[in-house]
Amino acid sequence: MAVNAIVPTLGNPAVYLSEEDPELVREALPFLLKTIEAILETSPDHREGLLYACMGFTLYANAFLEADADAAEWEDYEVAAQLRDRAVRLYVRARDFCLRRVELDHPGIKTQLQLDPEDAVNVLGEDEVETMYYLGGSWGLAISRGLDQPALAADLPAVRALIGRALLLDEDYNRGVLHLAMMTLESLPELMGGSPDRARRHFDRAVELSNALDASPYVTLASGVSIETQSRAEFEGLLNDALAIDVDEDPSNRLLNVIAQKRARLLLDHVDDLFFEPFTEDGEESVR
Repeated sequence: MAVNAIVPTLGNPAVYLSEEDPELVREALPFLLKTIEAILETSPDHREGLLYACMGFTLYANAFLEADADAAEWEDYEVAAQLRDRAVRLYVRARDFCLRRVELDHPGIKTQLQLDPEDAVNVLGEDEVETMYYLGGSWGLAISRGLDQPALAADLPAVRALIGRALLLDEDYNRGVLHLAMMTLESLPELMGGSPDRARRHFDRAVELSNALDASPYVTLASGVSIETQSRAEFEGLLNDALAIDVDEDPSNRLLNVIAQKRARLLLDHVDDLFFEPFTEDGEESVR
């Protein structure tokens, strides 16, 4: 009874996602996450606790560790690599909590997701879309940030199946975040099934469903597709659109918008390092 009473209070995502001060959340999350892990030691099958642990570790890795890695990359590549490696490990931890959550209702699904993911996800229903989003999201981020780990990359079909199933059941879940998850997958190299065209289509739908109040799709497309295709005008336009969003217009997404805009400013500060100058026929660098 005590566990059931405390977990929803401790892990309420709205308290964190509406915060305007990212550093306050950064400092609070580690204690919260270790508290939830301690609770799960006592009640290992607590469904809400498992989902909150998956959410929390995903948020901490994505919003803070990756942001630190992005900033460090321009000064110390080794530090950035260490931070990204730590982020990957936390994404995997988050994934494992979500896998434990779905295993409670669907024993054996973890193995089935790796053997026949398209068939495995058919047992998941509309009431499990949130779990599919966080499971697929944490798993997909682990893969996209750990491209040097073949064991992770081998699970990419499972991630696509999870997000695809969630989209089929509830496309506008949380105002289009499933399309944002697909953008991350489509930003992978073409050899891994990525597609800039499909990423842009998911971007359009994510913006539409969020009423253009979510900065993350703009930053994700700019960093994942515009750089890869060397589309500087698109890159700058997307990031300026992200910065134009009023973070107070949608308080429920304030934290993530503040963090996305911080990343947008960092990317714009280094635009000349990210895009190559074209060359003229005689080999001389052209003047823009």
